[in-house]
Amino acid sequence: MSQQSRVLPVSAGVKWFKLAFEATRREPITLMGVVLCYILSMSFLSVLPYVGPVFAALFMPFGTVFIGLNTRDVLRGKSPSFAMLPELWRDPSVRQSLIRIGLVFGFILITVNALYGFLAADDIARWTITENDRLDWASVRANWPWTATVAMLVVYIPGLMAVWFAPLLASELHMPCGKSLFYSFFGVVRNLGPILCLLALLFAFTVGISVVSVWLVYALELNSSAFVILTPIAFLLSTFLYASYWPMYADLFDDVARE
Repeated sequence: MSQQSRVLPVSAGVKWFKLAFEATRREPITLMGVVLCYILSMSFLSVLPYVGPVFAALFMPFGTVFIGLNTRDVLRGKSPSFAMLPELWRDPSVRQSLIRIGLVFGFILITVNALYGFLAADDIARWTITENDRLDWASVRANWPWTATVAMLVVYIPGLMAVWFAPLLASELHMPCGKSLFYSFFGVVRNLGPILCLLALLFAFTVGISVVSVWLVYALELNSSAFVILTPIAFLLSTFLYASYWPMYADLFDDVARE
């Protein structure tokens, strides 16, 4: 059984985009509930004093597998299930791998934040506050911490590549933490073309829908109801973005593992 990712053409990004759209179209409400469960859980954990970021990082692998497997079920004609989340905890080997991936993700986030804070401190100190206690954006533009931003991306992007597919590789192929991180990283490296294609499509679609939605709200003079109208649209767009996760994994690893 081969566990190395396939190398796919750039057009695979279009396929993933279409499958994400199809999954969202089939189960817009229940799949949105799954994604919101993840987003709200991460938000709640993140704001806990002291331990919040760590708990959020530990939950991330479980949450992403939860979304991925529910998207898989929707594409197979099944309904999403919230019972899938606690089921991930019951398998000791999967649970251990996912916790370790979460710890790696937490370490990446802490390292990135510390690096940015250290390198950006002098530039941020030169930002000024106006008489109305508002940030002077001219001073921000003149003293943007470019060195810190570049250094942060240099560390964060490879780290994100390593943890991107690792949760599903651990849960579906039962890879240990280190192996899942390795295969995830090189799976992304070997398929940068289709992944960048997907990201470009998702960005264009999200921006397009957002701009049109806001324009319609103001054109129809629905300003007082803007929050009520735009919030569900934002949630639906988030669901669509997360629904692309399983199609990517399935094309790169899932079918290969069955050869």
